[in-house]
Order: sequence, then C-alpha cells, then structure tokens
Amino acid sequence: MKHFLALGTAFSALAILLPTTAFAQATDETAVETVQLDSVQGETILVTATRSGTELENLPVSVSVVTEEELQEQLRQNRSILSALEFTVPGLSIQQPESRSSCGSQIRGRNASFQINGVPVNEDLRQGSCTAPFAITPFSIERVEVVRGGTALYGAGAPGGIINLITRRASSRDLEIDITAQTSFNTEVSSGTFTTDLFVGAGQDLGAFDYYIGGGYTDGGLSRSANGLPVQSSAFEAIDLVGSAGIEIGVATLRFTGTYHDEDKGAEFYPDGTFLPGSEEVVKVVEVDGHPQLNEATDRSATAALSFNHPELLAHDVTLSLFYQQQEIIQRDNFFSDEFGNDLFASNRENSRFGVRSTLVRSYDIGASKLKTSYGADYTSNDFYRFIVDPAGEDTVTGYITPAFYLVTLAPFAQAEFTAGSFTLTGGVRHEWYSGAIEEDGFDPSLPRAATPGNFADSELTLWNLGAIFQFNDVMQVYTSFSQGAELSQLSRAARGASDPGAISNEPATSDQYELGLRGDTGPLTFGLAAYYSESDSSSQIQPDPTCAGQTFCPLIPLRIPERTWGLEAQAQWTALDNLQLTGVFTLQRGEVFDDAASEWINFSTDRAVPLRITVRADWQPIEALDLGFQVNHYGASSYFTPTQESIGLAESDAVTLASANISYELGPITVYATADNLFDEVYVNPAAQADGFDFFNYEAPGRRVTLGVRGRF
Repeated sequence: MKHFLALGTAFSALAILLPTTAFAQATDETAVETVQLDSVQGETILVTATRSGTELENLPVSVSVVTEEELQEQLRQNRSILSALEFTVPGLSIQQPESRSSCGSQIRGRNASFQINGVPVNEDLRQGSCTAPFAITPFSIERVEVVRGGTALYGAGAPGGIINLITRRASSRDLEIDITAQTSFNTEVSSGTFTTDLFVGAGQDLGAFDYYIGGGYTDGGLSRSANGLPVQSSAFEAIDLVGSAGIEIGVATLRFTGTYHDEDKGAEFYPDGTFLPGSEEVVKVVEVDGHPQLNEATDRSATAALSFNHPELLAHDVTLSLFYQQQEIIQRDNFFSDEFGNDLFASNRENSRFGVRSTLVRSYDIGASKLKTSYGADYTSNDFYRFIVDPAGEDTVTGYITPAFYLVTLAPFAQAEFTAGSFTLTGGVRHEWYSGAIEEDGFDPSLPRAATPGNFADSELTLWNLGAIFQFNDVMQVYTSFSQGAELSQLSRAARGASDPGAISNEPATSDQYELGLRGDTGPLTFGLAAYYSESDSSSQIQPDPTCAGQTFCPLIPLRIPERTWGLEAQAQWTALDNLQLTGVFTLQRGEVFDDAASEWINFSTDRAVPLRITVRADWQPIEALDLGFQVNHYGASSYFTPTQESIGLAESDAVTLASANISYELGPITVYATADNLFDEVYVNPAAQADGFDFFNYEAPGRRVTLGVRGRF
C-alpha cells in the first residue's frame, strides 16, 4: 500500500513541477539517460552520461563504454564482471579476483552506483553482501556504460560514478539465437574448482515490435592458489532470466526490461583465524563445515523497468518511467576460526526499491547557436531490513543488524546546455528532499539493538554542476567540469538500536569534484586523458561502535570525516594494422582521510586508491577466422605511509605483474575459444588485500585458471 500511496504522491509532485505534463528521457536518483555515440568500430552505441540526449562530444565528463566484444574477451579469462571492468575502465578500484562482492568497488576512491538496464541495484542504505553486479549472468550483457566520477545529474548514491549493465536486445528482423557454453578450472588442483556457464537467448526485431528473452545456468566452483592451496571463495549454483520487449505506438515507444537471479550457496573456503595481527603472514584458508541450514541460503534478486517515450509531445521529447528492484538474501554462514571452531550465523535480509523518473527536453535555435534545456523530477522509495534469526526456530528474530525502515527521495532538477561554434557550456542544479521512518515490522523491544519505530528527521540537499567543452578540431577536444556527488550508504547503521528515530540525520555525505580532460578520435587511434580532484568535508565512513569495546562482536556505525582524492587516468585504442589492435588503460590514484585522533591526514590503502595500474592488450588476427590475444596487467608498489601510519596497521603493497592469453577460431556462426588467466601461475597476494590494513584478508590470490568454451549467434 505504501508504494501505491507513494506513486500518487509522485504523480502529484510531477504535476506541480511539470506544468506542460511532458516527460522526457528518464532516469532515477542515480539512473541513466542514453545518447548516441560513434564507436571505434563505426557502429552506433548508447552512452549512460546525460539527462538530455546530448552527444558525447558535448559532455564535460569522462565516459567509458565496454562493448560486448571487449567484455566477452575479459569474461573468457575471468567470468567476474568486476575484473572485466577493472581491465577495461580506468579509475576503477582494484578487484580481488576470487571475490563475488562489490563492497570494495569504487571509482576514483568513491562508491559507484551499479545499475542493470538503468535500475539501481546497490545496497545504498547499508553496504553488506554487495552482490549487485553478480545479480545477472554476464553472458547476457550487451555493453557496460560507465560514468567516471561523481555527478550532480543523478543525485545521492553515485559519488564515484555509475556502472550500468545493459542486457541484450534484438537487432535483426530474422530470429536471432545466442548460445554460450564455457567451463573453467584452476590448473594446479582442478578438483572442485570447475565453474561452468550456460546461456541461451533468442530475439527478433519486427519493426514496430521487438523482443528478447534469455536464460542462464551457472555451477560455480571454488578457487585455489598457484601452489594448490585453498583461496577464500564459495561454491554456488545460479539461474538467471533476462527479457526485453518494445512496441511502437505511432511515434511513441513503450519498452519493458526485466531480470531475475536465483543463487544457492555451496561449499566454502574460509580463513582459519591463526594469523598474527600486525604481521605480513599469509592467512591459511581451509574448507569449513557448512551451516546446518546451508540448503536455505540463497540470494534472489529481480529488476523491472517500464518506460514510455514520445519524442514530440507538446514540443518536448517525453518519457515517463517506472522501475522496481528487489533483493532477498538468506544468509547461513559459518565464520570459522581455529581457536573457537564453528561460528554459525544466520540472517534474513530484504532490500526493495520503487521509483518514478522523468525528464523533459527541448532545443532552441538562437541564431547560429543552440540551447538545450532539460528538467523534471525523480521519486524513489527504498525499503531495507536485516534481522538475525534462528533458522531452527522457523526464522525467529533474535536480534537486529538493521531494523525495518524506508527512505523516500523526491528530487526536481534542471539542466541547460549552450553551444556556440566550437564551445559548449553546460550547467544545472538538482534539489533532493529525504524522509523516512523505522517501521513496526519485526520490532521487539526485548531484543538487543531493537530500534524504536518512528519517523526520521527530514533533510534536503542541493547539488550543482558546471562544465565546458572546446573542440580544437574534428578529432580532438578538451573539457573541464565541476560536479557535486552524494551518498547515503550508512543510514541503516545509524538506525540500529536507535531509541529516538527523530534524532537520526539522513543528510547525505556530499563531495565536490573538479576534472580536466582531453579526448580524441583520429580513426585508427581513439584516446582519452583525464585528471581530477575530489574533496568532501563529511564523507560516509564506518567505525566500530565505541560502546561495545571489549565485546566479541562489535557492530560498525557511521562515521563522517573529511576526505580528499586525486588522480590521473588514460586509455587508448590503436588499430595498428588491419589485423592488429592495441589497447591500453592507465590509472594512478591517491587519497587521504583526516584522522581526528592523530590530527593528521592518513593515506588511503590500495583497497581504496590504485597506486598504479597499467593494462596493455594486443589482439592479432593472422588469418580471417583465427584470433590471438595477449594481455598484461601491472600493479605498481605503494610507498607513501609514514611510520605512524604503519604502526596503526596500514601496509605498503608490493608490485604485481600478471599475464593472460586467449585463442579463438570462428566456424561460421560459432566461435570456439581457450584462455588462460594468471598465465604463468604466479603465487601472489592481490594488491588490494596486501594493503588493506586488516591481515584477515591477506591471503593468496587464485592461480592459473584455464577456460574452454563455445559461443554462437545464429
């Protein structure tokens, strides 16, 4: 009922804000708009970067588009979507290859908003399992669009940028059928490490109507290091469904997209807890007993979006969109330690989100110049809870990690873009209102950390952006911008155990970003270079609750402290010969957070900022049907911690260089392939784990993994 009332409220607000009743191309509080862009291959693609349908060359922001071909090359080496993006998108944080969590995924040192077909899937109100990027089979993804850096266009939830996973749509009047079948395994000890993926999809574009449906199955195995030892990981089994359908009604278009993911957890490798805190000792990992109710453990998530677009309604390009997202995680874990043995833990979690999005766009000719305006409003309602339960007692609630609560956001915005000759100026403002409450659902005052039901304190926020682009010539341009971002990721930690909900502030942590970039496309060579600086007076962090000092389990609570980051990014793609393509990605980041206790700025570790990462890739086609690829990924060493900082657990990281290779052969519409990740089977600790400052995560990374597969499109 709350969602239906919220929908009525949203439409009422839109009626006031948009007197023309026109709605243009849409997004949500962190969602996306699409614009046309000519890719390196000369095809037309879409970019998640604007609210107004503006061409890429008129956007003063850094944007990366990972095409289906580029993504498949990376997935054949490592099916992790995060690792695939790390090696194709500058600015993304270092990913731990064995992890299926995005909690450490950031762009330019700040949290990124993950989306599926424009529907936000982050756990914005509390970082927990962070499985959003894995709530879809990666073999159904047509492209990934990444906005790098905080942007005021999308509101709270995207301080670091946006990563939008876009699924396949039909592109031909003939029936298209996609198939992918691949399996991979560690080569040192292959038993139990096999991960097998199957995907089948079909679609057709009939002109006024198009559709695409697909299904995937994954049997995920465990990981081992180059010397055959267990690496922290979990086996799993998952089923995925994707769908898209669109129909043209005159000049208008109605489109639906949806995804469904159902994952069951299996056996687990877990650290045994015998490491020495403060040492550089590599943690021993063992296979632990499964939770007695492990068969109940699951991660289910679904997304759905319905949009209506009319390009000529009352002189505006008009879209009204609705979206819904839901995730249910039933956690049944064993946090094993050698000293205490099995440490069984169970929780039930649900996160759902409903939204209405709108934008209206209109263009004006002013002599030889052009002005484009866009304005509208976004509405979202986000519900979240996480209860500790006794699974043997029919999931009886025994405590609270997060009480049941919701947050409502309403945000009008306005944006303008003025182009005169080679110069384009953009700017805009977005204002957000926040309200919410702790709910009665599951409330029991006799249980630990129960939160008293009631309304949060209302809050509001204004975000600004300004940018300029200058076109030097037909192939090169320079751009600069100022933009504000915001995040609300720790609200649920503040709600836990709250006796006075009205005292809880849901005001987002804001940040200011300044950027200067250069980009160009000469045909054979496409390149981009960007430098940025970002600062926040009150970034969203977490800390142990000081009231539970000395207890075995000490919850984390919000912490707001000053923070600043800066860095340099570059990427290039060069068609050196008709059959040889070279690509490169460069990232260099630094960051600091202010420590009140030490009264000094503390450097980020490499789990937050990339000291140096260089990816170089060569793809060669010696004959028409044969493709050979070789990729080198280099992580530079960090060396910037003071003795005082090292004394509190911060650690320098060693340099790591890894190589991978692939070979594929086309047999008509079918491609068969073989790849090897960590080609030389190096024993190493991932740089993010080396310098995390918590030895608990200092374990060896996976050894060489070989993949064999077949992919076809008929």
